[in-house]
Amino acid sequence: MSAGDVVLSQRLRTTALAAVLALGVALFVNVTVLMINTTNGHGVPAVEAVIAIVVLVLLVGLLVLALRIEVRVVQQARGRALEVAYGPGSLVRQRFGPERILSTAAIDVSLTQTGGWGYRGSLRLFRRASLVTRRGAALELNLAGQRRFVVTVDDPEAFRHSLQAGSGPTP
Repeated sequence: MSAGDVVLSQRLRTTALAAVLALGVALFVNVTVLMINTTNGHGVPAVEAVIAIVVLVLLVGLLVLALRIEVRVVQQARGRALEVAYGPGSLVRQRFGPERILSTAAIDVSLTQTGGWGYRGSLRLFRRASLVTRRGAALELNLAGQRRFVVTVDDPEAFRHSLQAGSGPTP
């Protein structure tokens, strides 16, 4: 097996998350159009128009990223790593190498525990983050520097075993 080979992979179910974001984009567009139409011909100030466009682009960007999220265990020269790839073509990646992963656990999460759907928290600022697309089974990574990352997957035990099986460097 060469470095970077995918050992285990799961595409997360993000239909509900994408629907919520699409609803947010639609609501934002409606409010923006209403704001523009109710200015009585005076026009929308340039700053407000630019802010509206930037927010719309950010919302559409989040929608595109939410349409495809894949969690995978990849084989590296140093051992196995967990990788979370966001968006078509894996535009954005988050990788947790074997040197960062201290332990793993299969846990159950609820939306109230994590603060709702989506990516919550910050590993840099709060030392904890979660990627939740539904309630239920999740993989918890205890990371170096007292950090914690949680991601919902269908079979967290399979991910745990896959990460542990390749914890050493490849020959």
